[in-house]
Amino acid sequence: MKKRLPANRLYISDILDGYYIKSDGDLEPNYLITKDARKVYRVKIVATVVREPFISEDETYGKFQLDDGTGTIWALAFRDDTRFVKLVKKGDLVQVIGKVAEWRDDKQILVEGVAKVDPNMMILHRFETLKEKAEHAAKARAAFEIYNLYGITAKAKVIAKNKGVSEDLLLTIDELYTLMLEHRNAEVEEELFEEEIEEEKPEENPELEKAKKAVMDLLKEKAKPLSHRFIVKKLSQEFSEELIEEAITRLLAEGEIYEPETGYYEPL
Repeated sequence: MKKRLPANRLYISDILDGYYIKSDGDLEPNYLITKDARKVYRVKIVATVVREPFISEDETYGKFQLDDGTGTIWALAFRDDTRFVKLVKKGDLVQVIGKVAEWRDDKQILVEGVAKVDPNMMILHRFETLKEKAEHAAKARAAFEIYNLYGITAKAKVIAKNKGVSEDLLLTIDELYTLMLEHRNAEVEEELFEEEIEEEKPEENPELEKAKKAVMDLLKEKAKPLSHRFIVKKLSQEFSEELIEEAITRLLAEGEIYEPETGYYEPL
């Protein structure tokens, strides 16, 4: 029988801010790497059910939303596990154990167990969560120092062993740095793309906007196709011929006006 992996006490924000890793093979479990370099296979949280639970008509799918004050997350159940959804209602304080999953960049919990708990359980949960964080932080601090100096080398592993730091923690830090770098590169690419789009936007010209409005007002006032020559003549007191030309060109490009015949314009 396959041994069940331990569940880590976390805040919902730890899950939301972490990096979800989907394993390549079916035999290897998926996991979450938190920003403080914890590799988490199963989670244990205490939170309030903030939406009425939902179960599909055929009872093969169910969900409820949880909030622990640090964030909100959906807890999902499939097939036989939908029995857990039936145990809770909106407003209940519950302890949930499950695996982390991700769908379209949204973190979720696949429920493996749920129980209503006393309000004092939230205090205990926070204490245990902080205790786990503190115990991990001491080892992680040493591991980060070793990694930053020596990376993943034989020397790093020897030093880590002497300091009571596991090789797995060094590997997790290496994976975390890679994920953070990939995430940062993706953000930079997105920022650059947005900058390119902004650069491509034509600068707004107040005078051009006035000319466009004047052309449109004139066309609407006459309520019939007007010739290019007539428009220029009528508006030449306010605008230069070049500006009127540009206004007409822009209005055509924006689909505000059209040419029923060459050299004549009418609003769409």
